[in-house]
Amino acid sequence: MYKKHLMLPLLVSLFLSLTVLSCMENPEELNLDPETEALVNILQDELVPLDADPLSWKDQDLGWLDPLAGRSVIGLGESTHGTAEFFDAKHRIFRYLVENHGFKIFAIEADFGESLFLEEAVQTGSISEIEDLMMSKMHFWTWRTEEVKDLLEWMCSYNQGKSEEEKVHYMGVDCQFNTYHPAMARDYLHIAVLPFNAYADSLLQIAENESESNFESYSSESFASYLQKVESLKDSMELYKAILVGASSEQQYQLHTRIIELVRQVSEVKYNTGSLQVYTNYRDKYMADNTAWLLDYFENEKIVVWAHNYHISNYEYGQTGTMGNYLSYRLGNQYIPIGFLFSQGTFTAVSMDGENFTGLETQTLDTAPKENSLNALMSYTGEPAFSIEIEALHNYLGWYNAFEKGVEYFSTGSGYNNHPEDYYMTFDPDWFHYIIYFDKSTASELLKYK
Repeated sequence: MYKKHLMLPLLVSLFLSLTVLSCMENPEELNLDPETEALVNILQDELVPLDADPLSWKDQDLGWLDPLAGRSVIGLGESTHGTAEFFDAKHRIFRYLVENHGFKIFAIEADFGESLFLEEAVQTGSISEIEDLMMSKMHFWTWRTEEVKDLLEWMCSYNQGKSEEEKVHYMGVDCQFNTYHPAMARDYLHIAVLPFNAYADSLLQIAENESESNFESYSSESFASYLQKVESLKDSMELYKAILVGASSEQQYQLHTRIIELVRQVSEVKYNTGSLQVYTNYRDKYMADNTAWLLDYFENEKIVVWAHNYHISNYEYGQTGTMGNYLSYRLGNQYIPIGFLFSQGTFTAVSMDGENFTGLETQTLDTAPKENSLNALMSYTGEPAFSIEIEALHNYLGWYNAFEKGVEYFSTGSGYNNHPEDYYMTFDPDWFHYIIYFDKSTASELLKYK
């Protein structure tokens, strides 16, 4: 008798679970209100269905990218920093764009300096070095994953036997650390005996040391003076350009001039961290500058940029904006942002207790999406994954009104407090050209120290 009573709730629970799953697989049985049903029907008419496993996508599944492939820069976002499907999708899309549309540059929301170590391995096709470089050089846990390793190893494999002109490149565009930049600049300047070597060494040592403390001992006047000295160092390099190019190459000269520019960018980002008096989003501004610089450096080879939805979006606020917003102003329609969303599942993020970070863990979002949110509407389609052109949706009156009313969407970054309601925000259809949606998220697989 006890066992029968114990089993009854389990059977009821199982029945209800199967009923819910059945409903989710049959959107017409959800009993949606007419307005919501109309929005879902439009979604179903306009979406391009995709398999839940991005690495299984065939070229014909990605034909919707072809009209975008003539643009200079395509931004690929993510609504978490720890979803395997997002990472695998970006790997597959980059591979498609390389193999079918001549894209050459993969740029990521990662430190410019750290990327150069990985870029060297990618150029030489040194697959065996990738994991050690990721573990020893990467600053962010977000990219130290099996999924990113798979991408980098594919890039190495692709480059094997290719001419220099045919090879793909891995570059970082972020500017939050002066871990590697000062030493890289110092080593380069010492390839020749220059009258300003000692001065450069001293200045670069200051950059290295003071960046760790966010230049907290500097006043606005002393920091401005420091920045002017960094600019003067670039001027000195220009005066002795012929000597430096003669001892290296034009490409190496341009790269290391940029590294000194990164020293300045990081310094400014660090100094202004947490300031309420600064109205410029320096980090995103400089990530956009670095992306545009890559276009020049690689002589207008086409770029895929990997970053969070926030960074790649065309989001303008006040006197500043995101990386994508700066790129949109600079490149016009040559920049295309593609955002990523999901509804439920697991993802990797740092747990939060109030404002305190408590540790990196696999997070679980097992509640239904917020009612009337973009995630909920997309989940009602019953598709495991799809792409959708936002402009196409915006052209329908029903969707136009939904956007005007402020439909919300779920997005988190590197931290999560297990209260999903805190992570919904208003969606703007101008932020993204396309959305790639996955109904279920799986946590990224972190590399482990050996």
